[in-house]
Amino acid sequence: MASDKADSEIAAQLDEFDELISSGAICISSDSESDVDDVIDLDNIDLESLPPSPVIGAKRKSTSTDEVPCVESVRQRRATVELPFPDGAVRLTRMVGQKENLAEAMTLSDILQKGKLRKALLSTYVLDLDWLLRHFDSSTKLVIVKSYDPKVEQRGVHQSEGGRITLVNPEFINQTYPMMHSKVMLLFYDDYVRFVVSSANLFDIDWTVLQNIVFIQDMPYTSEAVSSGFAEELAGSLRDISVPEAVVERLNFVDCSRVKVHIVTSVPTAAGRSQFHADSYGLDRLSKVAKMMRDPELDESESYDAKLYCYGSSMGRLTSAYLRNFYARAMGSTPVNIQSSGGLSTSDMERNVKVGFHTQAQGLGNVHGSTPRQCIKFKADFYSSPSFPRYALHRVESKVANTLIHAKVILARSNATNKGQRKPGERGWIYLGSHNFTPGAWGHVQRGPDKRCNINNYEFGVILPSVHFESMFGRDTVTWNGTRVPLPFRLAWSEYEKGDIPLLSD
Repeated sequence: MASDKADSEIAAQLDEFDELISSGAICISSDSESDVDDVIDLDNIDLESLPPSPVIGAKRKSTSTDEVPCVESVRQRRATVELPFPDGAVRLTRMVGQKENLAEAMTLSDILQKGKLRKALLSTYVLDLDWLLRHFDSSTKLVIVKSYDPKVEQRGVHQSEGGRITLVNPEFINQTYPMMHSKVMLLFYDDYVRFVVSSANLFDIDWTVLQNIVFIQDMPYTSEAVSSGFAEELAGSLRDISVPEAVVERLNFVDCSRVKVHIVTSVPTAAGRSQFHADSYGLDRLSKVAKMMRDPELDESESYDAKLYCYGSSMGRLTSAYLRNFYARAMGSTPVNIQSSGGLSTSDMERNVKVGFHTQAQGLGNVHGSTPRQCIKFKADFYSSPSFPRYALHRVESKVANTLIHAKVILARSNATNKGQRKPGERGWIYLGSHNFTPGAWGHVQRGPDKRCNINNYEFGVILPSVHFESMFGRDTVTWNGTRVPLPFRLAWSEYEKGDIPLLSD
């Protein structure tokens, strides 16, 4: 749940979750019986003394020579294993009582396969540790990166249960609203590693009564160390959230050659914070990926003509200027370049960004009552602000009737016809992950010659390139990489009607 750095939205959210914590419903911290000596101070690790990785070029610990022969023989023996998700797939979370789209929905247990799972890395904003541990065998080792209050807890690594559970508090420096909002998993099995990106926190509500979205891909082990652009991006993004090197180095012997998605992360960029491993974050990273995906068949002005459909479960302090900036970055450009190339006008750029959000009537009519409504955030003073672009608000209809959507999704649909050879809106890309449509998540573009992007949150998502959209006879079809992509909402969005107001939080 994201927020503008200058906003008080996050403080209100933390207060609500603090109530859950104090009631015992959610554990967001660590084992109270552990000793202070169990906390490892990340700031005192001498990274320069560690030898470089042979594959991803980062500072790392060497793999034990005693471990290599055993691991090597296992990799060779399983080189031809059949993977459940070899080319990647999108799934929705399966909600209680759900009857629709069952083939396209999965529970957390479906994803984890606890009887086969050996080790796991997970990250989350909200953590109910007792609930989560029920999904794992007692012998499975877990590393969990979580959000925390730096006024109460220190940055570092906390271990419990004899080292079986490792809780990681990543770096925060002078953040107005400290927010580790990334939701990524690496699941280690005997034959492969499962890469998972989702919009769901690690607590019951997000997996049972709210609609969330998940990307999942299985990658086999290899007998030789290999290098790939995706592996480097993934390793860097994991280091950004302080994942221990013992986990990251396992990517050295993972075959990522069939991965086609692009990683998009956000990392806090407050004054004084070091730039870690990626060369761009938030809007800067979005712009770089969008430029790489630009259709070579289109001229420059056509490349800028697309519509964005942006949905998140939290609403930030938006303005028309922010919509223009976001649109331009999503086109791989800037507002000035788009206009100078003969592309869209300023007002067209603003209106090409459609912002989806549930109405108050939808919130009150959801079948799961008040609990899921508390996870949908839109402050009343944001909506009442004269600068808020109300014209951008659109009503979204959940694919599962009378439920609320917690997913974070951006659809980019090209308007170009390519000389009449295809219909407008058929091609584009999809973002899914943890980024809400807020400046806190994606960043503010600062004034000045460098146009620095100032970000408040840690976030993690992926972009699916070369997506095909189609709506026929009232049915929505979205395909990517030869597979169907289930969306949490229907493709047809409608503007708010007279009398509609968004689902506002307290």
